[in-house]
Amino acid sequence: MKVVDVEGRRTERERLKSTDATDLLMRAKVIANRPSSRETMSGARDLYEQTLKVEPENIDALAGVATTLVFEVLNGYYRTGNEQRLLEAEELLARTLAVEPRHLVALKASAALRRAQGKFEEGIAAAEAVITENPGEPWAYKEIGFSTMYLGSPIAALDWFAKADRLGPRDPTRWTWLEGQGHALILLGRDEEAVRSLRAALDSNPNTVGTYALLASAYALAGLADKSRLALAEYQKYYPDVTVGSFRSLAPVPLKLTAEKYRRQFERLKDGLRKAGMPG
Repeated sequence: MKVVDVEGRRTERERLKSTDATDLLMRAKVIANRPSSRETMSGARDLYEQTLKVEPENIDALAGVATTLVFEVLNGYYRTGNEQRLLEAEELLARTLAVEPRHLVALKASAALRRAQGKFEEGIAAAEAVITENPGEPWAYKEIGFSTMYLGSPIAALDWFAKADRLGPRDPTRWTWLEGQGHALILLGRDEEAVRSLRAALDSNPNTVGTYALLASAYALAGLADKSRLALAEYQKYYPDVTVGSFRSLAPVPLKLTAEKYRRQFERLKDGLRKAGMPG
């Protein structure tokens, strides 16, 4: 990751106006390698799309565009157009994997895509394919953790998130499995541990907004009312209209597609949001 970042900074300084596909691709990768935000995702996608204008069948760029589209949905950056984003991502990934069935970025994005579609067993299978290609890829373990959690098994999910963290203690996407870990801990009633994990997620990526809502719930359930209200206020700066009833009903995955067991567990998290002061 550091090599890509250093090389990317050099490329940004020296070749910002380059239309060479290799340079465009490197610049896209270094932006995508930064802590995720709506701006980094759109910036990376723009450069991947510029690469495709130069080389329309560049499979790295195809997989890159698909990845940004999937995570714009999973990270809740947009309220509309998400179904179309996932359809476009699926088509781009199919094109990539038809050329290179073992393309690691495309396999990783496929696992995340299936999760976003609520196809959790398929997501787990896709993540297992990534592990076959690269057993040291923390992304894959994280994906299995999320899909396992949405299938209603938070204890098993914690094991997968822990594996991801052992493999990627400095990974730029570390915040994702730390947030997932905090989420699972809330479901299990381990609120103080959840607070620690969610605060670590925010330290890893200060740009993540949704984590504040989970932190508000964990604080409230742990009896820390003042801190819960402050965390909720940070979330509501960006999502002022969200209610307990609508919270995470569509993103990161459609709530109606999760296992009934998970939806029952999720009621505890929603109770924390009520206690924090989120409207019903």
